[in-house]
Amino acid sequence: MSRVQEGFSTYETWPFECLRCLLVWEEEYLVRRMSDGHGNDVVVWTREGTPVQPPWSGMSCPACGCGSVTTFPTGYLGHHAESVRRSRPAVPVPFTRAPAVPDPTTALPAEA
Repeated sequence: MSRVQEGFSTYETWPFECLRCLLVWEEEYLVRRMSDGHGNDVVVWTREGTPVQPPWSGMSCPACGCGSVTTFPTGYLGHHAESVRRSRPAVPVPFTRAPAVPDPTTALPAEA
């Protein structure tokens, strides 16, 4: 009798930032979650069909090779970009002149 592993797969996009060169990029993973048949949960992370370490383990910057990389919560970059767009004014702010500065060459009133 063979046992059928129950599980499911999801795609997850993880944003990263290099702490040296400040490059920001995203990586997409196919994450397979299943049971090993003995009551234990198994999670397999893959990229382009190849098993890889989880995003929080062993990532290095594709630009400079630095291993000091941080991650953001899933969806953070899209949400952050949307909030930046919403915070910008929809119409240009009118130019206002600064108050006039008194000319230092003008004589002060004489003391009495």
